[in-house]
Amino acid sequence: MGWMILLAAGMWGLQLLLGLWQFGRFNKHMKELRRYGRVAVGKAKGGFRAGAVALICIDERAEIVHAEIMAGRTVFAGFRELSVLKGKFLPLISEDDCEGLGKQVTAAVLNARQDYENYRELCAERHEGDAAAISD
Repeated sequence: MGWMILLAAGMWGLQLLLGLWQFGRFNKHMKELRRYGRVAVGKAKGGFRAGAVALICIDERAEIVHAEIMAGRTVFAGFRELSVLKGKFLPLISEDDCEGLGKQVTAAVLNARQDYENYRELCAERHEGDAAAISD
């Protein structure tokens, strides 16, 4: 019975270490992508399917200059380029633009678009608040 507890604790520790390793790889990759400009991040949780994380780099006009996806079931999943999105305008990305990419990848890309829209709304609200404070 004691060996089962030790085995479970060892497996939990291994999962923790591999998760931290994957998180470190993600952060390092994110820093590299920031050289292109702003980065919108979208995710689609996997459950029984493979999950996906989309990293979409945009310029000041919100045109996609580079996009990558990390999709898989394990911590060993790597990034691959999504060249099909390059040159498109992020706020106008639709399911049609993601045709052939798969359900989870499409969900991650659309989540990145929604995350970017939420960011723009937040910036607009803050700007309105700043303008109101100045006029008072």
